[in-house]
Amino acid sequence: MDVAVVIVEQLDSDGTLRTFRMQADYGDRLIVAFADEYEESRSGPFHFLDDRHESAFQKAFAECRSLRVSSSRFSARNGIFHFVTSWAGIPTERQRLSYYAICLPEHAIPTSVRFTDPRSRREYKKVIVRDDQRQRFILYLECRSSHGTFDFALEVDFRIAADEFAIAEFKDETTSPFGAHVDAYESLLPRHDQVIVQQFFSKDISMGDQYNVTGQVGAIGPNAKAENNTFNQVLQQAASSIDLPALAAELASLRNSLRQQATEIEHDQAIACIGAAESAAKKQDGAGALGHLKSAGKWAFDVATKIGTTVAAKAIQTAMGL
Repeated sequence: MDVAVVIVEQLDSDGTLRTFRMQADYGDRLIVAFADEYEESRSGPFHFLDDRHESAFQKAFAECRSLRVSSSRFSARNGIFHFVTSWAGIPTERQRLSYYAICLPEHAIPTSVRFTDPRSRREYKKVIVRDDQRQRFILYLECRSSHGTFDFALEVDFRIAADEFAIAEFKDETTSPFGAHVDAYESLLPRHDQVIVQQFFSKDISMGDQYNVTGQVGAIGPNAKAENNTFNQVLQQAASSIDLPALAAELASLRNSLRQQATEIEHDQAIACIGAAESAAKKQDGAGALGHLKSAGKWAFDVATKIGTTVAAKAIQTAMGL
């Protein structure tokens, strides 16, 4: 992800909080990925695809001052910890994301997480990742606004259980399996393409009495409805014949080769897709891997073919043809 700003906070069980903000320099690209997208070691909730940024973050975050949070914002009762915070004025830019991430204390397992708009109290979508490398849950919030700044309030409850952490998960109605929301990019597209994106990801599609159909369709006609599982079935069917362990291994090799050759922003985006597909393949999620490879692009396919990663090349070709 090409980001304008990342804000990182780390909360510890004694109520101390470290806060660090990192912003892309003028003319520079700050490319990050979530904790579960790569296996490489890191010092915080993001992988920085440029080693310069990783080194800068590691040094600056280690030197951040830890401040003890007031009792009105951090408390514990009957083994349940409660933390609240809010931010205002996070800068946002057109065609670039901004992200907030908070690392909960070691072995903390969230029981309730609510990111909301401070004015309307509307709840935002979020991504929650269990960081096995650092033994912390990470809460991610994508910050975007047409006004140039973004505000939010966070309220989280958690308990600490070291013996349960390795298998713990958190999901609710506003957790998202992916980082960027689909509609984050709608405003970057021409009007006609915005409609296509909205129709594709809509659960119920109403198109009147004129039908222009290409590819997989769940239903068509007056009052017809197409459910998302129709498209999931296509991915599942295509993934059924893939050797996922072999795919994961080849995607790791391909990712390393791509990183050595990347020169354009589109290359960085392709690398992120390959990394996400590799992570899905390792989890035996073939449909998820193909879903990410669908956006990897011709450059990734060409490099995969060139270096002899035939399983990866075929999977990319299959995904792009869906």
